[in-house]
Amino acid sequence: MEKESVKILYQDGDFLLEQSGEKFYLTLGEQSYEILDYPYEPCLYIKMGHGFFVTIHNSFSLKELCLAAQENGSIQMITGDEYDMQGICMLLRKALALSMESVDISYLEECCFADYLKECGAVSEETAVSLSDWGIKNPNVMNSFLHAKKVKRTNDARYYIPQSHNKDNKNREEDTERFLRVISNQVRFGCGYRKINGKMQYFAWHGYPNRNDDFITTAEITSDEFEEINKEYPKEIIADRETAELFRHKYIEGHTVILEGWNKLL
Repeated sequence: MEKESVKILYQDGDFLLEQSGEKFYLTLGEQSYEILDYPYEPCLYIKMGHGFFVTIHNSFSLKELCLAAQENGSIQMITGDEYDMQGICMLLRKALALSMESVDISYLEECCFADYLKECGAVSEETAVSLSDWGIKNPNVMNSFLHAKKVKRTNDARYYIPQSHNKDNKNREEDTERFLRVISNQVRFGCGYRKINGKMQYFAWHGYPNRNDDFITTAEITSDEFEEINKEYPKEIIADRETAELFRHKYIEGHTVILEGWNKLL
């Protein structure tokens, strides 16, 4: 990607935050990605090319990112955790590596902490690591990984990756696919699919908000319904409660519930 009058705002090895005119870019090695934002959520977009964007929800604005870079400061996340620029770059690297169409900042935190557990060799209760050792204050940050049994938690709230997961990790990665789409993040609902042991399962999800939490219901849908949802909602929207209720009535009610609970997503 050709840029003129490039100003480097921050550098972490081969990872650069750059500004060219009024545009901002993430550069990893020889590849550059334009970044944009929607400051009112806040939500960050990484333009991957060919019309594909990685959308990071509940993240931070470009203004916050640039200010932290210029002052070598930090950003307070909506999860309650604070990251310096090195930590922010780590989260953005993970977002690029995952290349998911839609991902929440909390999921990136989970992935990065799981990577840290692997680096530490935390594979048992004896070698388990606490969230505070990594600077995380939010006690619920690993909830989805706990539910998926990717990590385990000790009675004193330390975490480790079970050895059975390590042994089977390669086979699981080859045989498991997962996609989660956020259609609206104002009143939250969306759809997705997962492939487990060669079988594809499609689902829709809807959340009832209560302050910073959502009571989320995920229900199984057919592949035809999944296609119908993506035709009906080709782009992310800012939905009101009435729109969300119509989605719930059509794709959640009368369907088999897969998962239900506060802030619980597949």
